[in-house]
Amino acid sequence: MQKIPVSSDRKGSNITVISSDDVVKIECIRDKEYIIHTANDKYYWTASLEAFEEWLFEEGFRLVDQMNVVNMNHVRNYDPRKGLVTLKPETSSRQKTASAAWIHGEHITNVMNLLQRMKQLDHGLPETNEDDEIFETILAQEEDHRFARSYAMIKALYDKRKAEILLEESELRYKSLFEHNPDPILSIHLNGSISNANPAFHRVFGYSEAELLGKTVEPLIFPEHLALWELQFAATLKGATPNFEISFLRPDGEPVELSVKNFPIFVGKRIAGVYTIAQDISERRRAEEMILRSEKLSIVGQMAAGVAHEIRNPLTSLKGFVQLMQTRVEGFDSYFNIMQEELDRINFIVSEFLVIAKPQSVRFQPKDAGMILQHTILLLNSQALIHNVNLLTEADPELPPINCDENQIKQVFINILNNSIDSMPDGGQIRIELKRSDDNFVVIRFTDQGCGIPEDRLPRLGEPFYTTKEKGTGLGLMVTFKIIENHGGRMNIYSEVGTGTTVEVMMPMASENKKTPRL
Repeated sequence: MQKIPVSSDRKGSNITVISSDDVVKIECIRDKEYIIHTANDKYYWTASLEAFEEWLFEEGFRLVDQMNVVNMNHVRNYDPRKGLVTLKPETSSRQKTASAAWIHGEHITNVMNLLQRMKQLDHGLPETNEDDEIFETILAQEEDHRFARSYAMIKALYDKRKAEILLEESELRYKSLFEHNPDPILSIHLNGSISNANPAFHRVFGYSEAELLGKTVEPLIFPEHLALWELQFAATLKGATPNFEISFLRPDGEPVELSVKNFPIFVGKRIAGVYTIAQDISERRRAEEMILRSEKLSIVGQMAAGVAHEIRNPLTSLKGFVQLMQTRVEGFDSYFNIMQEELDRINFIVSEFLVIAKPQSVRFQPKDAGMILQHTILLLNSQALIHNVNLLTEADPELPPINCDENQIKQVFINILNNSIDSMPDGGQIRIELKRSDDNFVVIRFTDQGCGIPEDRLPRLGEPFYTTKEKGTGLGLMVTFKIIENHGGRMNIYSEVGTGTTVEVMMPMASENKKTPRL
């Protein structure tokens, strides 16, 4: 938009500057002398017609006759009978008129029509190519070069504005896709520095803009995956679009498993950077692990049912023969009683083994966790003494009862204590705490002084056939987890190599109004 130096009188004094957009018409007094009209005032200006044309046609919306230069942007009406156009800017309440007697009426109508179509671009692009066809038709039919020049200038500015709108829409679409994409996205320069990150990236990983922009991406990558990232980044800079799995690090050092897709950023025909679109697959991995664990449980369950059946058949025969021999052989009753007890114990273990194979009908009753623990300690006390392990118990007074099946919870305690004793071949101490939590749970915590479990193995504890023992099967902890889960409880294991392990069992308190559940 041009700035025009004008004066308030013909002598050229009191110079002021006005905007070309405020001009409604320019009236020629005589050669190189003009009156510049705005909606409210008039000014004087001395220059050649060529000086006018330089900026009038640059802006493209002026209509020139023998007496007037009219700003067609401000034409509100045309009266062909009187040969007058009415001029009124949108920002003004006043209007002026200009003679159009020397101008062909059809030309004025054409320009008004074309300018109106151009203004309509402010409301968005037309859905059809009708406007383009109208421009082409008017240009093709016009024989007067002065009028054709006006049409061509308006058409050029129409096309320019249309291209600007298309660019704006394209940028808005990109921004919307980038800003509102639920997956984390990074824009990375050729040298590996981060140029932009969308809100999803900040939300998932917890980094601020200051921590990312201008920094290299390598510190965000899990060290063991850095070589993979460098390989795929280099491939992307050559035009590839690799898809791979990698882990990024949060500010606290916690890794996030991602499925990553890299895309080259093209500017013209050259690659100017890389887009990295990531998808958090942590939940998917956990779901896959649960499915795998479920499949293992199913296989183990089938094996357990078959093994239990095969063991129970000979057990029945052995128990019958022991009873028969006890009635015919005298003097060995104590031995026969021990054999009967051991056979009963084997039968009990086989019954517990069947927990893996199929759900058991269990009756839940309010029980004292402290009493169950005492009975368990009596069973294992001799084993603890043999291994030079001291069992210490500490319980809060007046603990509420827990809702459980006593035999199954006793089996849980036996499994946990056996593992603790086995972890201390040179002896030590197992501290057992019974406490009431604030969320209607009773917490039974077992803390030993054993060898501990490496941190990377903790998530897999409870999987069938996964064990840290040399001759273990992993079935004991699996049964333990399953029993606690069936009771609506939780079990957490914390460990440090060389220090010991803590197993925390949380059991729901018994409620007087709670119905006894059955599994």
